[in-house]
Amino acid sequence: MNISFFLKPKAEVSYLSADCPVRQALDDMMQSGFTAIPVIDPNGRYTGTITEGDFLRLVLSHTSEQLDHMTVGEVPRRIRHSSVGIDARMEDMIELVSAQNFVPVTDGRGMFCGIITRRDVIQFLRDSCKKG
Repeated sequence: MNISFFLKPKAEVSYLSADCPVRQALDDMMQSGFTAIPVIDPNGRYTGTITEGDFLRLVLSHTSEQLDHMTVGEVPRRIRHSSVGIDARMEDMIELVSAQNFVPVTDGRGMFCGIITRRDVIQFLRDSCKKG
């Protein structure tokens, strides 16, 4: 089975641009209810995932005035979330999704294609067990 079976395309998922102002990104994250969101550069390449914890550390260590001039790309990230290529093996994806709530998927150029969620993988496995 190809990992693209599990792919939620970029058009259907939340993500932030690295040049997005921190204030706007905080509002977006609060409204979405997500605890982690992929970040892409202006060219559409995946650059990492930003978490609530990253924002919390930022807010606690910077003044309001400093935050007004910062972008998402400038926020230090504590954890390096790995991505998989669209042609990755299922074994590689399973290992990552067991450690992350979602796995970002990129194409051969590093362009962000979408995500694979842990929930979708678990539901697939549950359904497969019921059939077997």
